[in-house]
Amino acid sequence: MGRPSNTDVRRQQIIDALRAEMSEVGFARASTRSVAERAGLAPGLVHYHFQDKEEILLALVEQMISDAEARFAKLSVEATTPVERLRAFVESRVGFGSERDDESVRLWVNLIADAAGSANVRQRLAAWLAIEQKRLTSWMREAGSDAASAHAAFLHAAMFGAFSLHAVGVPGVPKGYASPQILRWLETVLPRSK
Repeated sequence: MGRPSNTDVRRQQIIDALRAEMSEVGFARASTRSVAERAGLAPGLVHYHFQDKEEILLALVEQMISDAEARFAKLSVEATTPVERLRAFVESRVGFGSERDDESVRLWVNLIADAAGSANVRQRLAAWLAIEQKRLTSWMREAGSDAASAHAAFLHAAMFGAFSLHAVGVPGVPKGYASPQILRWLETVLPRSK
């Protein structure tokens, strides 16, 4: 396998720099100049590789989605039932364990907040979350949920709420609570026989 091209390396440096900027100051306060500085590049190189800051953001969104899907794929390898897939899904999203990454949690929260200002980002996230909603609804239905779509939506809301509480550092919220609590909730809405 060959080495990545210089273009790929530079693009990744820029995406990584925006990731770091967003986790610290959010998208609105990040600038092309600050991204370039963090990447160790001249601002002109950033503009050479990306039309604007939003294009970098869209590339970052694609990586974040890909990372989330890869975590789920890794944790769901042995999942054979809908309930096992749901558990793997929860673990992949909020049960990071040793792979827990505070920067990623802050980044997701900032991304959701900033998505309201970008139609392109909002549309991409909505499209991805719609796919997730569809598969969660399907697994909930197969597992015997009597309100599969609503349960799937609540599962999403609980996970993003956990991200938000963690990202803003709400006092009194115990570390590592999200996965066990969401999994307990899941047991209450699914029939025991499944």
